[in-house]
Amino acid sequence: MPDRAVDVEIKGTRELARGSRRLAGNIDTAAQAAFKRTADQAGTLVRSRVPHLTGRLAASVETDATDHGALVGMGAGLPYAGWIEFGGGHGRPYIATGRYVYPTALHSVATLQRAGEEAARSEIRRMAWPVPTAL
Repeated sequence: MPDRAVDVEIKGTRELARGSRRLAGNIDTAAQAAFKRTADQAGTLVRSRVPHLTGRLAASVETDATDHGALVGMGAGLPYAGWIEFGGGHGRPYIATGRYVYPTALHSVATLQRAGEEAARSEIRRMAWPVPTAL
């Protein structure tokens, strides 16, 4: 049987790489926005749950998106925030996981995951891939 030469030409690898980078960036941007919305919702819930004597504790609640999720925190500059959150004195029992931030964040985990997944699905659906060019 004679040897036969086979020519194989692959087109579109540059466009695939470029499109993949663009898609990953789009997913990252959309996920960050979705994570921020989820953090803001959790922050609103924390603000509504903390005791409101002066309103400073509720006003101290901060939210932000991270690379892989969201942040919710409170009490910056308020020396009593830790005591309100965790207790440990004055008839307020100590609760290691806290009363407001962590329980609310824990409850938001599934929402955060769904938000990230939906952001990825949405960007994948809307992606217009570059057309391979002739070499």
